[in-house]
Amino acid sequence: MLNPEDRSKAFNFALKAQEVFGFFIGLTVLWSIYALTFTQIEILFISKILLTLICIGFGSITPLIDFNESHATNPLWTGHARFHLVWQVNAIIITAILSLVILWSYYSFENHLIVILLNYLWIFSFYATFMGLKLFDGELNDINGVPPVFLNLLSKKFEVDRNVYAISGILVVNTYAFILFLLSLYLT
Repeated sequence: MLNPEDRSKAFNFALKAQEVFGFFIGLTVLWSIYALTFTQIEILFISKILLTLICIGFGSITPLIDFNESHATNPLWTGHARFHLVWQVNAIIITAILSLVILWSYYSFENHLIVILLNYLWIFSFYATFMGLKLFDGELNDINGVPPVFLNLLSKKFEVDRNVYAISGILVVNTYAFILFLLSLYLT
């Protein structure tokens, strides 16, 4: 659904929320570089903030995007496909909540690592599914699904699937948080 007038207000809100959230993640990464360079903020705290944002994204942006006519109520999908989608999104919400609880209420180095690994579980599951699309005649998107992202790089316009764009960004941020975690272990 490329035309915003053809989408529900909730779906348009979800797309805007995803865009704003991505911008906020970018600002947080810039803040983290500043914090590492010019402040005494602990490296582990910066990693926890980045992981927290990833969990908030998984737990809120994912259902916003998927619980509407592009996915969960998509009239072109079979009921069984919608069932599996809702199951998957509920699992990602529960994982995000569990991750936030163990990261902030039951903190330990091991739990910090578990949150990183749980994020990678969702990230790598996406890429494994992406690489296996031909095995089950899958598609990244449907004709009435989520619109792509358009990027302008070096005077060229690129169309990128929104899922690939978002998960790739999360992969970079999660890996950055993991590097900070490892660096903090090395420095202690």
